[in-house]
Amino acid sequence: MKRHIRIPGIILLAIIVTLACNISSGPATQEPNLLNTQAAMVPSATLGVQNQNPDLVNTQVAMAMTQTAMSIAPAQTQQPTQTQQPTQTQQPTPTQTQQDIQTLIHSANILVYEDVAGDSSFIPYVKRALGSVGGHQDYVADAMGTFMDKMNSGTKWDLIIMAAELRSDISGDYWTLLKEKVDNGAALVAEMWYVNKINDGKIAPFLGECGVKLQSDWQAASVYDPIDYGMYWVDSTNPVFNNPNLVNPFGASLTDPAWISGDIGDFLEVTDSSKAQILASHEPGQDSSYGLITSCMNGRVILQTFSSHNYPTNGMIALWENYIVNTLTNHFQVTH
Repeated sequence: MKRHIRIPGIILLAIIVTLACNISSGPATQEPNLLNTQAAMVPSATLGVQNQNPDLVNTQVAMAMTQTAMSIAPAQTQQPTQTQQPTQTQQPTPTQTQQDIQTLIHSANILVYEDVAGDSSFIPYVKRALGSVGGHQDYVADAMGTFMDKMNSGTKWDLIIMAAELRSDISGDYWTLLKEKVDNGAALVAEMWYVNKINDGKIAPFLGECGVKLQSDWQAASVYDPIDYGMYWVDSTNPVFNNPNLVNPFGASLTDPAWISGDIGDFLEVTDSSKAQILASHEPGQDSSYGLITSCMNGRVILQTFSSHNYPTNGMIALWENYIVNTLTNHFQVTH
């Protein structure tokens, strides 16, 4: 009879030991003194099971199991004391609407230097393009001294245009001022065919900040072939070639070019880790070298390193209008 009573007691004791193990590895949030007390009950319950009255043993076992279950149950239903807050996503900064940009462009302060304006044999492409843009335009034509004075005048210029094509006047002295104005937020469109002649001068800090450098001088071939002077859009969907005018790549130069001998321009290349973009390249598929139209400083600056009058009149006037609209657009998106 005694043999039959021991078996269930042993089984119950095994259950208690198992529960005790669970207690020792349970949640850290339970009361430590309570856990210690419950754990101490286990060896007490097992002590002398062989010699105690079976009914007493079963009663002690039941009591230990009940108390153990009571200590474990809250851990199974306990809710976290803190709820992790969802990460807040940064809301995008509102951008200017197209109507806002148009309004700002129509009130923009634009300073313009165009050296061919002093020679009646040339059509002033930039002046023609400005006729469709609006804004408060200060057109100094080929008066470099006036151009410098206007930059020093204290006027806050939204866009400065420096278009230099004539071979008679080569200077880079104005680049210190241009860099200062661009650093203060102004947009810039610069046309110059002679970067190689001033590369080590005052233009150097500007090119470094822009993220480009002179790759090589562009010399005319000994025998003229219009195809040799083609250029290719790196990305034909870029706004510079589509807004407000669709301008197709110039597959060739004019059949009667203004300057097609000797030094006709320069190729720029993007420096390492630069955010500058080659927009038009002399070599198809080149997006970091052979640059003839280059953009930098978040699209506020465009550098054209060839002469506008070497290419079709209507296409170049349309492209100049696009230069003006897009550099101003990027300028106002940053400053407003």
